[in-house]
Amino acid sequence: MSKRPRRAPTTPRMAPEDERGLAMLAVLATVLIVTVISIALVGLMNTDLTHASIQHAVARSFYIAQAGLQEAKIRVSASADPAAYTTPASGVTAAYGSGRFTYWVDAGPAADGCGPGLKTVDVQGGVGFLGRTIGSRVRACAVGGTPFLAALFGVGRVQFQGAASRLYLAPNHVGTPGGGGSVGSFSEISFGDPDVRVNALSEERFEPVALREGTVPDYGLYGFAERPDYNPNAAADAAPWVLSVFGDIIKAQPTTGPLPTRCGTAYACLTVGNDVTDIRDVAALRAAHYVHHVYFNDIREERLPPLALDPEGFQILAAHNTANADLNRIVGLGGKTDSLYERMQFFRLMFYLAAHPTQFLRGPIYVNGTVELLRDWNLGGDSGNVTLAVAGDLIIGKKLTLTNRHDLSSAIGRRLPSLVVFSAPEATPVPAEVCGGERISGTGRLVVCEESALIVDGLIYTQDGMAIEPRAMVDQIGAMYHDNQGTPHPSFSLRDGAVTVRFDPLALSVFGHGITIVSWQQLHGPGVPAPLPTVPPAIGLGRIF
Repeated sequence: MSKRPRRAPTTPRMAPEDERGLAMLAVLATVLIVTVISIALVGLMNTDLTHASIQHAVARSFYIAQAGLQEAKIRVSASADPAAYTTPASGVTAAYGSGRFTYWVDAGPAADGCGPGLKTVDVQGGVGFLGRTIGSRVRACAVGGTPFLAALFGVGRVQFQGAASRLYLAPNHVGTPGGGGSVGSFSEISFGDPDVRVNALSEERFEPVALREGTVPDYGLYGFAERPDYNPNAAADAAPWVLSVFGDIIKAQPTTGPLPTRCGTAYACLTVGNDVTDIRDVAALRAAHYVHHVYFNDIREERLPPLALDPEGFQILAAHNTANADLNRIVGLGGKTDSLYERMQFFRLMFYLAAHPTQFLRGPIYVNGTVELLRDWNLGGDSGNVTLAVAGDLIIGKKLTLTNRHDLSSAIGRRLPSLVVFSAPEATPVPAEVCGGERISGTGRLVVCEESALIVDGLIYTQDGMAIEPRAMVDQIGAMYHDNQGTPHPSFSLRDGAVTVRFDPLALSVFGHGITIVSWQQLHGPGVPAPLPTVPPAIGLGRIF
């Protein structure tokens, strides 16, 4: 009898109502999960939007602070004495856009700022957000009284010649605002000899520099404890890493309009030898044009105002300077109490003081006529305050040393000009020949003859340029500005000599116009207090053209 096959057990089927219930549970669970995720995403988005809004407010407050910095610069520049300008302790507040800024110049939070002589500008910018003020703060260090910075500037041609030439444009103190020194011109910067060395830090061997303190390694001027390791071969590396410690070459154009140049360019041209091709960058200067021993950070074009010093101002200062009355009496100048001298009167003083090295001049001196140094002379001692202004030419004779040092521990001493050479009221009809074939005629020229030395602090200013002859040495803490144009002489000429300029930005503040930022930083500090009020927007001796 056959058996019937057994059936597999079957799962009881659910009623349709039960299936609909499970589907509803799945839908509800999905909706719940989506809702939770959506709420979380909305929360995250809201947080992100809030953070973005805060960041936007912070950015706006930062740029408002930057606007306040520019406004402060305008106010300082427009003042009668930019170097002395200060704000009230409460600062100056102005509305700007949807916020406001408050700035202080050498007052309030800026009172303990950048150090002696430099102006400190502290700015707080703020915008309103969610019932509070979001603020940013910036601080700048600036030089009041000069619209631009350059360690060596010539209105006319600046030229370097001779394989034995050495030029160092270094900072006065490493790490201080202002950095390395730049060289600039309204006409031309010319390297007449490809073997000239500018800022060439012991390229292949130790290179000593003779300074007032004694002999120092050249790389020590720029803060290196030992010779920096870099490739001096411009053909292999035209942009070595050491370039960053140096200043720039400034191809300038006067704000009053372009001056004619040999290259036919709107800005000053940069040339090598007799070639009139304008060189555009440092790499091309060092490699393509074979000037292998010249080191600058960059080459830039810039419109700058021409500057000048006024001889009348120096005459007035000398006429009121009675500090040399006793010396005048000793050398037989009768009852003369001022420091305004004719040429032969000054020669009496010069011979007497050269023979009595413990006695010195004091204060501003003005000489009508050309002065030629005939003996070594220290004008004011190791920390004097002499400014020597000459209406004619100033000649430092062969193998002689002229020293004019200031008290550099004070801002006043750093601002004092050292040598100021103006043209005489009437030029000499027949030029006289001095060392190195230089010809002078009272046009305001400074000549440093062969094997002589010039040791000075402060500004060197001339109206007809400066010539440095072979084996001469210049040791300066300060800056140079040479104002000649329309004369056959270059503004600055170095020929097989050695020049070290430790650049001090304060030396340029004697011009008494403008303000230049040398460094700035964003600070962490208290924001601008709320609420935001409704405030209407804020609106020497030298001369500027």
